[in-house]
Amino acid sequence: MQMKEIDIRGLFCPLPLTYVSKELKSIPVGERLRVIVDNEAFEKEIKIWALETGNRLVEFKKDGQNYIAVIERGKGFHGNDFLEKVKFISIGIKLHIVQYLLKLTKREPKYLITFVSIPEGFRADRWLKEQNITDYTVLPVPDEIYPYCGLVLGVKNKERALEIFSILRDNRFLVEDVYQKDKGTYKSLELEQR
Repeated sequence: MQMKEIDIRGLFCPLPLTYVSKELKSIPVGERLRVIVDNEAFEKEIKIWALETGNRLVEFKKDGQNYIAVIERGKGFHGNDFLEKVKFISIGIKLHIVQYLLKLTKREPKYLITFVSIPEGFRADRWLKEQNITDYTVLPVPDEIYPYCGLVLGVKNKERALEIFSILRDNRFLVEDVYQKDKGTYKSLELEQR
């Protein structure tokens, strides 16, 4: 079977993990992604990220001037011990209740900002609140975007969603994209192309 491959040489944090996260989410659980990088420090970043997201770093090796990382797609992070699992489940329940109430009251945000991991989303939420930016809602990632656990920031209008995305990216948060809800489906605004 052919392994999917991406070349992220020349990119600087946070872009490498953003590209890896998006590509890995596009392949089935159990399959692997080969990543070509030119920065040895990426090994530490990818190890931490894989642990936080429930994926597995299979290999990291030097290949001439470059480094090769092989990552196996997992089913997502669900906690390492009993207390982590309980905390993870309780946070998920809370986010789903908020989502249900917004849907029930027809106040669902139309734009969703995605992250490379759940911890990164929570870190961004804390930081935004410290900056007095509160015009968003933390929600579970819709299955249409990513069928495993995750979180998004829901924003009501496109301009503000793009502005918050830019603020986070400029402050080195690992944001992935902004999705627009349209007729029950989500369309990526493909921010990496902008």
